[in-house]
Amino acid sequence: MNKFIKVFAATALLSIAACSDTPVAVNASDICNEEYKDVLVTVEGVIQLPESFYTTRASVTMVFEAPAGKYRIPALHIYTANRSGEKKNMIEPLNEGFTDADVKIYDDKGGMVKLGDKIRVTGEVIGASKEWCEIDVQKIEKIN
Repeated sequence: MNKFIKVFAATALLSIAACSDTPVAVNASDICNEEYKDVLVTVEGVIQLPESFYTTRASVTMVFEAPAGKYRIPALHIYTANRSGEKKNMIEPLNEGFTDADVKIYDDKGGMVKLGDKIRVTGEVIGASKEWCEIDVQKIEKIN
């Protein structure tokens, strides 16, 4: 019995560790609920500027184009730098008075992503509620 408990506990720990590295594919319209809070997800959509957003020295908030419906679409928390120093999975900082042409987003290969492009993002869901919902973006893939 004791051996069974140890094997069960080890299996459970390995399963949890394996699951945390594998993102869950979710529709953007389904993410903003407690079920996905602190979960690594992957989601597809067309990137655009939100009606209002914030930018800091470390990140810029963007959104997916919202298809018709009454649900919350998560904001995309994209960093303005990455640890490797390469222009990958990041956005250039935006200065006051910027235009759409100033928005420079880089995918996981270092390619440019423009507003209106379809992308897939992978990241952890933070603030998964109707009032506040963001994806802390770790990876940006451009979809052709």
